[in-house]
Amino acid sequence: MQKINVKPGAKIEDYKAYGSLYSSVLDFLEQAKKPTKTLKGTTVWMINSTAIGGGVAEMLPSQMRILRELGVSIEWLVIEAKEKAFFDITKRIHNAIHGSGDGIFTEKDRTIFEEVNRQNLSKALELINEGDIVVVHDPQPMPLAAMIKKEKKVSIIWRCHIGLEEDTEVTDAVWNFLKPYTNDYDHFIFSLPSYVPKGLKKKTTIIPPAIDPLSHKNRELQLHKCIGILYQSGVLDDHKAMLYHRYEHKVRKVMPDGTFDFLDADENLDLIYRPIVTEISRWDRLKGFKELMQAFIKMKQDNRKNGDPKSLEYKRIEMTLLVMAGPDPAFVSDDPEGEAVLKELTEAYKAVDDDMKNDIAILLLPLDNPKENALIVNALQRTSSIIVQNSIQEGFGLTATEAMWKRKPVLVSGAAGLKLQVEHNKTGMINEDPTDIESLTKTLTFMLNHPKDRDKWGFNGQLRVIQNFTLFSQLISWLEVLSLNKK
Repeated sequence: MQKINVKPGAKIEDYKAYGSLYSSVLDFLEQAKKPTKTLKGTTVWMINSTAIGGGVAEMLPSQMRILRELGVSIEWLVIEAKEKAFFDITKRIHNAIHGSGDGIFTEKDRTIFEEVNRQNLSKALELINEGDIVVVHDPQPMPLAAMIKKEKKVSIIWRCHIGLEEDTEVTDAVWNFLKPYTNDYDHFIFSLPSYVPKGLKKKTTIIPPAIDPLSHKNRELQLHKCIGILYQSGVLDDHKAMLYHRYEHKVRKVMPDGTFDFLDADENLDLIYRPIVTEISRWDRLKGFKELMQAFIKMKQDNRKNGDPKSLEYKRIEMTLLVMAGPDPAFVSDDPEGEAVLKELTEAYKAVDDDMKNDIAILLLPLDNPKENALIVNALQRTSSIIVQNSIQEGFGLTATEAMWKRKPVLVSGAAGLKLQVEHNKTGMINEDPTDIESLTKTLTFMLNHPKDRDKWGFNGQLRVIQNFTLFSQLISWLEVLSLNKK
């Protein structure tokens, strides 16, 4: 187990300096007074499975900095595991909670699951004191609660970031597998009411995830800075005026023959000159990448078959570029399924007609430097015309939140977390079934050919994020739960 050092970042005064955030910050400071007093003398320990990548690792540093500024003692621990079998099991658990897979878990699975957590126990016991509050995030470290409680008198909360709106045989099976571990938790936190298993409802609080507006992934980027990041990361190669050197690890692209390579002047995407449709996520079948690519190709084919080559609409669709971006597998060790999904997507791309390949870019984003990775995502999102989250299942979907904060129109599926955020035809468009290629094609075409509506959706989307999905509204809920669970 590793204790994570949270680097300095934006302070409360920095958020107050933004007019759009000023009222939210003042409300937060007023509501935070009572619970922060209650928590004096208590340390809150956040425990999850990774310090890099994923929503939990992104949200925690900002939350911790703000809470520490208010005087709350809060620390972050990450479990360590070398066994590939452990990650295979936890990925299957993750998928099953989303209703995917067969839901079959064996006693051998349980043994491996518990043993890895037991290997992390001694470090946790060394750091955690009597009376502290422990928050365990997601299934990977879930068995730790019982182990810690045998040795220490502490309150332990489980925060689950994933779920499925309806019960299925698969979800019933995985919750049955996890049930023995839930008995040792004092409270539970889920993102949506529909994600909560029946037996946990009485001890559950709902806290939707939220973004940090001033993080590297979300902070404002002036045009020259945005273009500069795209050049530094290797996405652009025709831009020479530079303040900074290229990143040590640059973005790679899936080439027409299926290999991974860096872009150069001959492979330039003309990224800043074209309408762009973008989806950025982990390589996961549940993210709907393959279906989005099919719809994009159909949109192009329909345009060439039925469109008027002299019309602006025809030219716009013809020029549009699809960007699908996710983590470079060279930097990912704990997602055994990701590489297989990327391979499937690569094979599908290789089968695309040669005259369409230059309109599709599958980009592999390096993860060696979290700040650079966040800035690359930020620049790609800000360069995009439409940001898509075509998830077949989605825990919440902070990529949509990030896009709306940047005043970018979003096209999302009907997955529960996405529907909570996006108001159809007001802050973006909802295509209910992400596997309905015909409907997805029509929605994509409509959005591209209605630029004034895109401006309206982007403006409304930012307002919705400010009102509902910044870290200040989230932190008030957290403080209330933590203060109520202090023993």
